[in-house]
Amino acid sequence: MATTMDLRIDLQPITAQGTTEPFAWHVGIHARPQAFHTVDAILPREDRVELEAVRLDRAFAVAAEAGLVDAGTLLVVPVQLSTGTPDRLLTHLFRAALRHRVPLDRVVVEISADETADRDAAAAMIHACTDRGMMIGLGDFAAGPLALGLLAHCSPRLIRLAPALAHRLDVAPARARLVEGVLRLARGMGVTVVAPAPTEEAEQRAAAAAGLRHFQGELHIARRIRRYTRPVRRWGAPCAGMRIAA
Repeated sequence: MATTMDLRIDLQPITAQGTTEPFAWHVGIHARPQAFHTVDAILPREDRVELEAVRLDRAFAVAAEAGLVDAGTLLVVPVQLSTGTPDRLLTHLFRAALRHRVPLDRVVVEISADETADRDAAAAMIHACTDRGMMIGLGDFAAGPLALGLLAHCSPRLIRLAPALAHRLDVAPARARLVEGVLRLARGMGVTVVAPAPTEEAEQRAAAAAGLRHFQGELHIARRIRRYTRPVRRWGAPCAGMRIAA
């Protein structure tokens, strides 16, 4: 029996407060609800790494189609560590970037710092990226023991705060203090901290009061930039090479 999985690529701008030009774009790689997790659970590891290779190739293809290569911005690309060894995953990432002419010095390899993540796998990927001179990002950063432990292993280019930590700081003073602590630590390391773009005026004021200055999402983004996100916010046709024999 063959299973075909759709992918949706969501490009979100990352901007500094007071600017309209993104300095980076985050590549969200999504499957239809439950599709990736179902396939991932039943495949042997060798097939899972090939599936991740297809995901990465599609991510770079959409970024290239959107004109982000010419824009000269950073591209933050998440990698699924459970699908293969760091060496295999980085090989697939390098090939996809080169195939679509995305300079490797603009790629930020994002590693999940969620507390449910595999600490050893994340540390191994950090080590592999560092050895190859690749920029690292920590995503889903919630200021827990695992996230702080990973931060001690590297100097990432940026940290993306978990939405659960950074959301509605205006009504959560305890979380606001946690965010302030992360920002103090990051400033000392020269690391950029990114939060989801606030949607309410009160939330914007609280984020500014906590010291947040970089946001992911459309926060006063110019109309010209928005055109990059519209074409890819949809389910696409099944990607070539996505038929997996189960």
